[in-house]
Amino acid sequence: AAVPSGKRKWSLPAHDGREMPVVFPFIYQPRLIYGINGYLADYFSRYTEASFGDLIASCSSCARERDPQGREVLKVTYDVALAPFDLGVTQKLLFTIAYDDRVQAYRLVMVNTRMSGQDSNWTATNKPFLEKLRTYLLHWRNLSPAEHADFNRKGEELFARNA
Repeated sequence: AAVPSGKRKWSLPAHDGREMPVVFPFIYQPRLIYGINGYLADYFSRYTEASFGDLIASCSSCARERDPQGREVLKVTYDVALAPFDLGVTQKLLFTIAYDDRVQAYRLVMVNTRMSGQDSNWTATNKPFLEKLRTYLLHWRNLSPAEHADFNRKGEELFARNA
């Protein structure tokens, strides 16, 4: 699931050494767009200290916008440092959830911008990071409606706090 047909394993998206756009193959209904942001905030909140894992993350901004048709667009930016930390790999992750006319649902897109560290180290450390993130997002659909509602509240609070 969530791997393009004909491929057996997920591979790192194409990038130019500075930016890596990632279009996640998941769709969301309008009532859950805050929930997926709450779900992501929950994931990144686990990594606020270096001793806790493979990354250090902090939310640096949240923005609500409207597309030309008046539909809501949500943007959240995280500053992330990836382990091993002595490689100095840091990046900005801009998550945008916006309506995609092609799939007639909301879609999550991430633009990963390398801030520091060598290109080869950035690529090497992002492969396991993105695999874990993708797997985490895949589990969203297994959550109960009550859990979706809880994450929706957390997402709304995130945007209210950072408005």
